Amino acid sequence: MPDAATAAPLITLDEIRATRAAMPAIIRRTPIVPFAGEPAEIGAERLFLKLETHQVTNAYKPRAAFAVMNALSPEARAKGVVMTSSGNFAQGFALAGRIMKVPVVVVMLDRTSPYKVAATRAHGAEVYFCGTDAAQRQPTVERVARERGMTAIDTWEDRPVALGHAGIGIEIVEDLSDVEQVLVPVSSGGMAAGTATAIKLLRPDIKVIGVQPERANAYYVSRQRGEPTQIDHWDSMADGLSAVRPGEFPFRHLQKYMDDVVLIREQDIADAFRALLFRAKVLGEPAGVVAAAGFLAGKVDRSKKTCAVVTGGNLTEEMVQKLLAMSKPA
Repeated sequence: MPDAATAAPLITLDEIRATRAAMPAIIRRTPIVPFAGEPAEIGAERLFLKLETHQVTNAYKPRAAFAVMNALSPEARAKGVVMTSSGNFAQGFALAGRIMKVPVVVVMLDRTSPYKVAATRAHGAEVYFCGTDAAQRQPTVERVARERGMTAIDTWEDRPVALGHAGIGIEIVEDLSDVEQVLVPVSSGGMAAGTATAIKLLRPDIKVIGVQPERANAYYVSRQRGEPTQIDHWDSMADGLSAVRPGEFPFRHLQKYMDDVVLIREQDIADAFRALLFRAKVLGEPAGVVAAAGFLAGKVDRSKKTCAVVTGGNLTEEMVQKLLAMSKPA
């Protein structure tokens, strides 16, 4: 008997549009800006940046958080929700909970960025630490939900997650009509799945390529094996890409709509951080610059007009210093 994620039909364009139309006014249509590597490239750029750093909470996650909250019954909202996050989704849910008056508990790993922990609490959510094993995050969510009578949210598998994030893909197609290639970071897969699905349903000619760190490559391994596969080692400063296994539901979308996935080094992440900061004047967290790093490191076809999703800009001063020290001056 297939589980719900395996049996559920793929998201549709009508569902994506309806989900986007139901978003509150606080959700922003984020800008797309050109990245010029050299002065001579200005006016003839090949790389463009979709700045989810300009989204409310400075990351893309509120799109999905509000989609999930909107899909809940009034009874479920009254009881509150429990979910897990490495930080940006936590802030998105905390914000949505505060605005919609829904109690929120967020399960986090002990190694989660203190910056993201503090920001989540500042929106009024409770943070519940679960240790160091990423595989224990969702089981902890289920346990806390049972103990407190709250609704457990599975951000790996819940349909509204991909539907909420799909708005990114619609905006890229509408705002950069001649784009030929879109790069997205991949972790558990919800954002990548939603974005890729929206793009391919609107413009199947656009190439959609996933980007992952070499040491956080769960989707890369899963794609090779043809099924969601858990990796036995994860080690990247891109803490926002902490999934050790892609979700079943987003994996099916990625297999259908994503053209390829490439891997980058930690050095590539640091170099992309510096390039975006000093050339594009964009402050991106390590996970946020991964897609752009795929282009800048030459892992994709750089002759194509490309849009890289910069997913977030939440990082500590210490991480900024680390990235600058590690990166090579442009």
